[in-house]
Amino acid sequence: MEKNLITRIIEFSSLCSSEDRELVEEMIHSAADYVKAVVTMETAAYNVLGLEGSHFREVRESTDRSRTIAHDDFITRVNVVNKLCAIYGVPPLYTGGAARRDYGSFALEIVSEIFINRR
Repeated sequence: MEKNLITRIIEFSSLCSSEDRELVEEMIHSAADYVKAVVTMETAAYNVLGLEGSHFREVRESTDRSRTIAHDDFITRVNVVNKLCAIYGVPPLYTGGAARRDYGSFALEIVSEIFINRR
């Protein structure tokens, strides 16, 4: 039976030095930051507040920039952790494609598993 993602992340971090464990934890937090940025941007796109004209465009552009920054940060952190996996001689945690959307799905998978398995 295949282990869930969070179990694999935790098991990998147990092999790491304290500095590398921090990098793993930062990747997890970055996943949550990205998911939150997507929700914020999509909420702005739905225009729940009923904004109009230039104010609406400014909010959309701002939330889109924030999402892009969070996404770039997450992708960088995933790639760092995958390099750590190689250094420690374990399979990479992220095995998806190079497409940004694939990384986004991985972020959601991390956050969803944490939420589903919360204590």
